Amino acid sequence: MCVLLVQRTRQRASLLITRRAAQLTALLSGITLLARRGLAVDVTTFDPVATARLRAGEIARDITASGRDPSVPEPPQGEVFNTGLLLQAGLRALLPVGERQDVALPGNPSPSDPAPLVEAQENYKAVFASGADATPTQRATALAAIRTAARQLSSQGYTAFSQKISDWLQTQ
Repeated sequence: MCVLLVQRTRQRASLLITRRAAQLTALLSGITLLARRGLAVDVTTFDPVATARLRAGEIARDITASGRDPSVPEPPQGEVFNTGLLLQAGLRALLPVGERQDVALPGNPSPSDPAPLVEAQENYKAVFASGADATPTQRATALAAIRTAARQLSSQGYTAFSQKISDWLQTQ
């Protein structure tokens, strides 16, 4: 009986150690990935290509990680997500042809998607389908989407992030 109890205790201890090692490994892998990739929007610069290449959930994480004005009520996560997608769609339409590899096209819009998001996603789909750089009209649509996203981010309290985008827009 004592031997059985000792074996079970060792098994539990081994399981706890294994579980903690797995959690630590996952945490370290995530930190390493972030260190290698860097945030698309860091403290000092805005990288439109890196931001355009992010996956849908990654852009929302980058936005929320950029810091918010605490005096502004926190927006719903879905609102931040859609704003990130709007920004991303505008930026993707402006990607040079050589930077488009491995960038996913958006899925079909849902009835609940905001009209500006649907328009921006359709625009970048058309740009990608053309195999060429955006036409002046497509470029104007993309820049309008980016401006709208910057305004939305500012109203959601992400003023520093919004300002970086606005500063970048002035160079376009």
